[in-house]
Amino acid sequence: MANNKRIADVLHTGIKEVFHQNNGDFYHETLKVSHQRFLGIYVSVFLSLNAFFGLLYFIFPGTITGPRDPSYLDCFSFSVQTMGTVGYGTFYPTSIFAHLLVTLEVMIGLVGIGTFAALAFARISLPSSKLTVSDKLLINEDDGEPTLIFRVAHLRQNFLVDVHISLQLLSPVKNSNGQIEMVMEPLDLETDFYHVLTSAWLIKHHITISSPIYGKGSTDLKRQHCSLIATITGQDGTTSESVNHVHTYAPEDIIWNQRFKCIIQEDPITGEHTIDLTQINETQSSH
Repeated sequence: MANNKRIADVLHTGIKEVFHQNNGDFYHETLKVSHQRFLGIYVSVFLSLNAFFGLLYFIFPGTITGPRDPSYLDCFSFSVQTMGTVGYGTFYPTSIFAHLLVTLEVMIGLVGIGTFAALAFARISLPSSKLTVSDKLLINEDDGEPTLIFRVAHLRQNFLVDVHISLQLLSPVKNSNGQIEMVMEPLDLETDFYHVLTSAWLIKHHITISSPIYGKGSTDLKRQHCSLIATITGQDGTTSESVNHVHTYAPEDIIWNQRFKCIIQEDPITGEHTIDLTQINETQSSH
């Protein structure tokens, strides 16, 4: 799971405009919206269509017949029953125009409900990493040299296997022709591969003279329009599904002379260790 809005802000290079000029990608855009928005769109479209067809049944007298003269609410309910192919039989169409409307509405209902069901299943079946990354990057000298640190936590009570972690500096650079290119420079990590990843881990980059951020502060990175992108890939130990997670840091997310608070506590009586993942972003002074 990635922070898509932040990534879009960082990587925005005209792709969005070209994408929409080519009619976009309905399937992937639908998968990316939140569950609340997805459900809200479905309910809104469903009610709007039934309100429209109910209005057509209502404004044309004699379109549907039943035990009484149909009110608009009756026409709306008839539309819902027709679109959902329920058909209680209280009201029924009595004209050629009504039968045409019913035919059209059933066609729309079958396609619409089928499409929603397919999209809902696709959303439910999407693998989710349940990974979270600290929202800040810390720089301190706890290890004798400046070290950039962020924290990764796995929120499921299982494990990830064959996990690769990378951190790259993204910056716009002018080439020899004067054209701007987006360049990604890798930052060497103390450990970038884990056979098994559980709970929370500290990921470290030692800022040596060969580091792309050596001698640079947050102000320098901001002036140069740089960002840092952390990527995590692996496999879920239970389902064997591929896991991909991307997190983007802006220069203002870098905090100096801070360290992460320890989230592992030992019970003084039993000696058992407890990990409090709710404190993944908690920091303290390194002095």
